Amino acid sequence: MEDETSKNELAKKRTELAVQRTILANARTFSAWIRTGLSSVLGGLAVVKFMGDNEIYRGYILLIGILFVLIGIAIYIFAFLSFRNSFNQLKKEDENTTNSLAILVMITTGMVLTAVLIMGLLVFY
Repeated sequence: MEDETSKNELAKKRTELAVQRTILANARTFSAWIRTGLSSVLGGLAVVKFMGDNEIYRGYILLIGILFVLIGIAIYIFAFLSFRNSFNQLKKEDENTTNSLAILVMITTGMVLTAVLIMGLLVFY
C-alpha cells in the first residue's frame, strides 16, 4: 500500500513538472513571436528611412513600410492569442497554474501601440 502511495506521489510530481516545462516553453514561444513582430515593425521603418528619398517610388516605399508594420501588429496579436489559448488549456489540466496573462497583455498592448506610433511617424514624417 505504501509503495502504491509513493508511486502516485511521484506521478503527480512528474505531472506538475511537465506542466511547468510546458508553461516555460509557451513563454519562450511568445517571446520568439514578439521578436519576430518587432523585426517586422523595425524592417518597415528601415525601408522607409533608407529608401524613402526616392521621389518617384516614395508612395510604394511608404506602402511597403506600412505593410511591414501592419504585419508586425498582426504577429503581436497572434502571439498573444496563441499564448492565451495554450495557457487556458494548461489551466484546465492543472488548477494550480499561476496566471501571467496580465503581464503579457501589457507587453502586447505596449508593442502594438509602439508599432502604431512608428506607423504614424512613417506616414506623417
